[in-house]
Amino acid sequence: MRAAFKGCLTFVWAIGLIWFLSPIFAHTTNMQSLDSSFIIEVDGKPIAKVSDNNEDRIQAKTGSEAALFTLKDGRLYSDDWILGRAMMEDRSLLPKPVLWFKSSADSQKLVQPVTAHQNGDSYQIKFADACLIAEDGNVFADLQGGEASTVTVQMK
Repeated sequence: MRAAFKGCLTFVWAIGLIWFLSPIFAHTTNMQSLDSSFIIEVDGKPIAKVSDNNEDRIQAKTGSEAALFTLKDGRLYSDDWILGRAMMEDRSLLPKPVLWFKSSADSQKLVQPVTAHQNGDSYQIKFADACLIAEDGNVFADLQGGEASTVTVQMK
């Protein structure tokens, strides 16, 4: 076997081993449900409760009256609403709107899953593997991770 090929094979093996072992050393836990309710803040402002509205979908906003959330089976609930990204989105890599969906059997199929990632004592909420950002009071999911927003989960 040529030396260059052996070196390349060793490199590929080492990268594969690091990838395989990385979850062991990451010290994070991914969850589809949490036992406690919580508030989510984006850049120090809570995601606001949805106002009574006749629409089925409403863009999430930050505001003074915080929504109280529960995470169950990959769905983020607050009262009779589910917060998440739409299953059908444009294919661009631009930030995607985070929407309120009226809770129903049909809305379960329209919303992408939400997960909680525990790192020590803190949690991070991911919307189909995207972090939250706020622009002009509207809440979005940043697909590229380029925007810098501070997202805090306050357990109640």
